[in-house]
Amino acid sequence: MTQVKLEIKGLEELRQALNESGPQMRIVLNDALREVGSLLVPAKGTGPLADATPVVTGNLARSTYYRIEQGINNQTLAIRQPAKSIYGQFYGHFVRGGTSPHTIAARFAKALHFWIGDVEIFAKSVDHPGTTANPYHVGVLNDKWSEIMDILTSAAEALQEYLAGRK
Repeated sequence: MTQVKLEIKGLEELRQALNESGPQMRIVLNDALREVGSLLVPAKGTGPLADATPVVTGNLARSTYYRIEQGINNQTLAIRQPAKSIYGQFYGHFVRGGTSPHTIAARFAKALHFWIGDVEIFAKSVDHPGTTANPYHVGVLNDKWSEIMDILTSAAEALQEYLAGRK
């Protein structure tokens, strides 16, 4: 999972001013997080992240959405891709992070059944070489980084103007 954490340290006066700003700081932060979310995922299944998602069935790209999580004093922008396999497993993690080599064994049936081209195959187990990671989300974040920073800078400026007007 990619996380970006912005933290300001050593600015006690600013912290006190922000705490005294009442709900204004939380409102500005919420607006900024929503703007960043809308930049990356304007509507469910759309936007730069959905466009960059590898497509086999399209389920992973179509499931993409964002939401603001946590409490009012600890807001977090979360972007989710909750597509599940036919067995109920979230598979976006494996697309982004890859898999190690592993063996797939028939657990709920007498054999695995699949097709490779026109050849029908039944097997008790199959060795899988694993898949390489495809961190497409990192590329989208890098491509949009300057726009994200512009949004955060505008939010900081709005707070600064608000705090300056209160003095």
